[in-house]
Amino acid sequence: MSSSYRSRRPLRLFAATAVAAGLTLGTAGFAEARVASPEPKKKFVAPAARSWVGGERLISRKVLTNLPAGVPRPPAPKATAWLVADLDSREIIAAKNVHVPLAPASTLKVFTSLALAPGLDPEQVYTGTFEDANIDGTRVGIVEGSRYTVDDLLHGLLMSSGNDTANALGNLVGGNDAAIELMRAKAQELGAFDTVIRNTSGLDAKGQVSSAYDLALAGSAALQDEQLAKIMVTPSYAFPDQGKSLGAKRKRYQTQNHNRLLGYIPGVTGIKNGYTSKALASNVASAKYKGHNYIAVIMRADGRVFTPTGDLLEWAFKYGQKANPVGSLIKPGELTAMTGPDIPEAKTLSAAEAPEPSVQALGGSEDVNAALPASAATDPQNPMLRFWPVAGASALLLAAALFFGLRPVLANSRRARARKMRARQQRSRRRY
Repeated sequence: MSSSYRSRRPLRLFAATAVAAGLTLGTAGFAEARVASPEPKKKFVAPAARSWVGGERLISRKVLTNLPAGVPRPPAPKATAWLVADLDSREIIAAKNVHVPLAPASTLKVFTSLALAPGLDPEQVYTGTFEDANIDGTRVGIVEGSRYTVDDLLHGLLMSSGNDTANALGNLVGGNDAAIELMRAKAQELGAFDTVIRNTSGLDAKGQVSSAYDLALAGSAALQDEQLAKIMVTPSYAFPDQGKSLGAKRKRYQTQNHNRLLGYIPGVTGIKNGYTSKALASNVASAKYKGHNYIAVIMRADGRVFTPTGDLLEWAFKYGQKANPVGSLIKPGELTAMTGPDIPEAKTLSAAEAPEPSVQALGGSEDVNAALPASAATDPQNPMLRFWPVAGASALLLAAALFFGLRPVLANSRRARARKMRARQQRSRRRY
């Protein structure tokens, strides 16, 4: 083995050690990146209800029934909130968490149609915008520059849950802010005091909530509107394709009603379902059976929503006239303020004035983590705090590599200089 190779050996050792240290640091960093990924979703905790509009028992978190002997309990859905009511008597015959504020998803579009449709001519023409065509979530297919009637937009809103048509209807009344004001006024008129509105589509938005009780009020009102009631039971609709002509020659494509209970349960009369990943599944459904009208509402169901809603309606078909009420759906204009155990009677509290609900009402514990300020200095789960021991160990490894790697290099350098000095001395003695 040559001396030059031996002199370079410590450098090779140093390089290998440094590479190993770098790999260790990189691997640790990768592992930490994996550890720092979003934590498992925590169990959702429903926020507290503040209202007992419709009856003091309705603020309870328990399943509410008042059943005579021989009447079985209703099939309770796997959902945060639900109710079933007789629309003719306006009596709630079974319920749970009906005033708990929850993200409504597209069920909010019932409020959109109630508030905006009365002020618009069904034949009024609207030209699609870039914002309509590119809105998040479900779209019916509005194309920028293409023209549509209000009737087209309402069918797209209630049948196919188009967020593009919701945005378009808002534009027709002066924009999102103007639409929201109309929707808030409608909620106040109906007595839907749990509802806080932020947009026309129901897309998740901070503070936007409704309740099973409020959705029942809105659904009941929609059934009284001839135009909306007809749309809600329309199985399919030929929505206009791209173009400006409104004539018969314009191409159209079939859109389907999202209400899967149509045709599966006798006498279904509406109304609207919704889903987002944060709000989970919700549904407002109504049906007429033997001359009696019933409504069922489910909010935040983790899984199927049409089957349990249908089960509630079928239970009401059999036992609705035997069950005793646990509360009632107030009539439009009956109250002008929310009532509840912590609300002074003299205080008028509208939906728009109500304090924003718990952030958890928006859809889950991840929303709480996003909304509350986090302290990087005290959070034991902070990735930087978990990373520093690995970084410190890597730094010590690099220091050791430098110490044990450079020392042989320096020693070899001294020996090499000594050899050169002896060689010069030998040459000098031979010369003289």
